[in-house]
Amino acid sequence: MEKLIDKFLPADYHDTFVIKASKPAEQIVPKELIKKIFNHSPAWLSFLYKVRNILVKPFGIEGGDILISEDYIIEDTENEAIMRKDDKHLLFYVSIAKIGNNLIDVTTVVQYHNALGKVYFFFIKPFHKMIVPRVVKEII
Repeated sequence: MEKLIDKFLPADYHDTFVIKASKPAEQIVPKELIKKIFNHSPAWLSFLYKVRNILVKPFGIEGGDILISEDYIIEDTENEAIMRKDDKHLLFYVSIAKIGNNLIDVTTVVQYHNALGKVYFFFIKPFHKMIVPRVVKEII
C-alpha cells in the first residue's frame, strides 16, 4: 500500500512501527493522533527530554519538548497525516496512517543536514525506537 510519506524517501533513516489500536480505525483521525502523540509527556518522557536538552545545549541544538500544532501538519487525509519539523541539524517527518483492521502505521523519516545531525541521531535512535511504540500504545 502506497503512503503519502513515501514521497520523502529515500532518506538517511526511516522506520515504521505498526500498532494495534484499541478502537476501530474509523474512530481514529490521523492528524489528531499526531498532535496527541507529540503533546503527550508522561513523567518518564519529560525526564528523558530534560536529560537530552542538557546534553545537546553545548552543541547549539534546540531543546525543549516537541509540541506539535497545526503549523507542523503538512499533509492531512482521512487515512494519513504527516508532520514536518526542520531544525538546523536535521529534518524529520512523522506519518500516522490507518492501514486497516485497527492497525496504525507510524513512520519516521529523517534527513541529516550536517554531521551534527548524524551524530545527534546516532545517540537518539535507540531511545526513538523505544519511545515511539510505547507512547503510541499509551494513546491509542
